[in-house]
Amino acid sequence: MDGTTFWERAKPLIKAHNLSQKQFADHLGVSINTLQGWIKHERVPETSMAYRVAISLGVTLDYLFSGKERDIAMARYKELTAKQTAARMAKLAEQIIKEAEAL
Repeated sequence: MDGTTFWERAKPLIKAHNLSQKQFADHLGVSINTLQGWIKHERVPETSMAYRVAISLGVTLDYLFSGKERDIAMARYKELTAKQTAARMAKLAEQIIKEAEAL
């Protein structure tokens, strides 16, 4: 174990999915207070919910619990980051085209 907790591994992935904690809680079907309580008190939800957290984030339970399969999680994080960058670039290109057409 590397000393990193379940939620320390999960939080960056939640952000990488462009989800707020409220949105993620809604996706999981729990209240925001429940999710924030788990995170604040470093509590891991029951197995079926922990599994749902992992699947929703595109990683394994093994990664969230132990940090193993870090390469898979990092690949997923990079994939999400690349998609976000591509989306921002597409919006910028649209703006440039509109501005050029307006000239």
